[in-house]
Amino acid sequence: MSSESLLVTKELFAPVCQLQLPSHCGPCSLSACLFILGTTATQRQLAKAAGRPMRVFAHGIDEEGLRRAAGAYGVASEYLELTERRQGRAFATRMRRHLAAGNPAVMLVGNFEHWVAVIGYLRSRHRFIIVDPRDESSIFRLWSEQTLIRRGWNVGAAPGLDEPDQFFAILLSRADGGPPKWEVSEAWLRLVERGSDDTAEGMANDLTEVARLASPGNRAIADGPYLAELIEEYRERILDSITHWAQGNGARAPGDLRAFFRDYEIIASSTGIRVARGCDRPFLVAQLTALLCSYWWGARF
Repeated sequence: MSSESLLVTKELFAPVCQLQLPSHCGPCSLSACLFILGTTATQRQLAKAAGRPMRVFAHGIDEEGLRRAAGAYGVASEYLELTERRQGRAFATRMRRHLAAGNPAVMLVGNFEHWVAVIGYLRSRHRFIIVDPRDESSIFRLWSEQTLIRRGWNVGAAPGLDEPDQFFAILLSRADGGPPKWEVSEAWLRLVERGSDDTAEGMANDLTEVARLASPGNRAIADGPYLAELIEEYRERILDSITHWAQGNGARAPGDLRAFFRDYEIIASSTGIRVARGCDRPFLVAQLTALLCSYWWGARF
């Protein structure tokens, strides 16, 4: 077993929640952000793309290395740097504006010692969604504006440090101008915290394949309906068909089946997957029914 596998001490639900290797807070936080944007890259792959696959263990990775690694995976970056402490609210406002488009950021905290991922903002609670790659006690943290400002102010204590005291973050977005893959919603956060019988990535891959197979030929899907709309439309028909034709394996109740279906609905809504305008709806329903039947009969996901 690799050292990376040994480091992860608990079963985590989404790939955004991986714990860091020693001194890998930068690439690990960047990995979480890239997942939101639709790109999968491990902390080790990103450390290599930054040009420090081994030195990272002793010295970490600075902002230039993280920018280099992000660019290697098709992600654009912009530095947000404010060097006066009274600019804390301006820093938080600029972060909110960036997050409002669904784009994440890597933020420097702990007096230049640590990187965390900022993957969203919950308007209903006025909280920033933080993924701290060394936090073993919680998958996510929700920071108020005051906490963001307090934790985000970096004071250089080391003698000879060239950096001025500052707020600093790397704002990330897709270089091709496309939208992020994941919309971080409260429902998705609850799903991640609670867990599921499948992973977020696995469920997204299932639904992407369902959408592809139900969109015949080369029909454009950019202006087609959202898969989430069709899943909601056919929910009862699918669930009724499964419970009518199959009794299940005895280990699961109808409520379990319905809960698992809701997880697929959350993932469909979060990812924004579409199907062609003239998609094959009966085929789509058949595929979703087959997926849920596999679960109902106790398949291992």
